[in-house]
Amino acid sequence: MARETRRRVPRRYVVLAGIVAIVAASERFGGPLTIDRLRAASADGAEYAVDELRNRTAVGEIHLTFDDGPTGTTADVLDVLDRYDATAVFFPIGEQVEDHAAVLRRATDEGHRLGNHTWSHDRLVAMSPSEYDAAVGRTQIVIERATGVTPSCLRPPGGVFDEESRARAAADGLSIELWTVDPADWTSPGADVIVERVVDAASDGAVVLLHDGGGDRSQTLAALDDLLFRLSSARYRFTALPGC
Repeated sequence: MARETRRRVPRRYVVLAGIVAIVAASERFGGPLTIDRLRAASADGAEYAVDELRNRTAVGEIHLTFDDGPTGTTADVLDVLDRYDATAVFFPIGEQVEDHAAVLRRATDEGHRLGNHTWSHDRLVAMSPSEYDAAVGRTQIVIERATGVTPSCLRPPGGVFDEESRARAAADGLSIELWTVDPADWTSPGADVIVERVVDAASDGAVVLLHDGGGDRSQTLAALDDLLFRLSSARYRFTALPGC
C-alpha cells in the first residue's frame, strides 16, 4: 500500500527542493546534476535519483571510479593506482570485456572492484525486460566469465535511469551507484583542469567519476598521477566505493 501511494505522488514535487540545492553545488563543483544534464535527462524522460547520492562519511577516504573501459588505457591507470596504493572501482562496458579480459583480471587480482556499466553504454530508460537483460544481464555474465567476479553495483550511463530499471537492478542484487565529483574528463578539458576540478571538490567520502575508455583518455591518465599525489599529500586514502 505504501509503495502504491508513493507512486501516485509526482516525484518532481517531492525532490524539487533537493534538486535546487544540488544543482547549485554541481554547477560550482562539477557534480552530476548540472543544469545542462537535467535538461538532457528531462528531454529523454529520464530521472536523476537524488536519494541515490548518499551522504558518505568515510573520514579521510575518497572513492575513485572509472567508466567506459576496459581499453588499452586501463593497464596504465592500474600502474598509477598501484604507485599510490589506491583501490578503485571500474565500470566496464560489456561489449569490450572479452577483448580486454586480461586487464580486468589484473584489476581484480590487485584488489580493485568491478561494476556494471551496461553492454554498449545503454540508457536505462523505458526499457523492456528483454532490453534490460541484454544491456545489464548480459554484461553481468560476460564479466563473470572473464574474471570470476560478479558485479554487485550498476552505474547507469549518464547517471539516468527510471523506476523500472531501478527495480530490476535491485531484483538482480545490484545497487545503483552514481558520483559526487565529475571533472568532465571525457570532454578533454586539459589535464590541469581535471586535476583542479577534482582537488577543489575533494571531501570525505567523495565519489570521483573518471574514464578509462570512451575516447582518447590521455588527459585523464596525465591528470591521475598529479591528483593522487596532491590528495595523498592532503592525507586522503583511496578506497573502494561502498556497495561495490
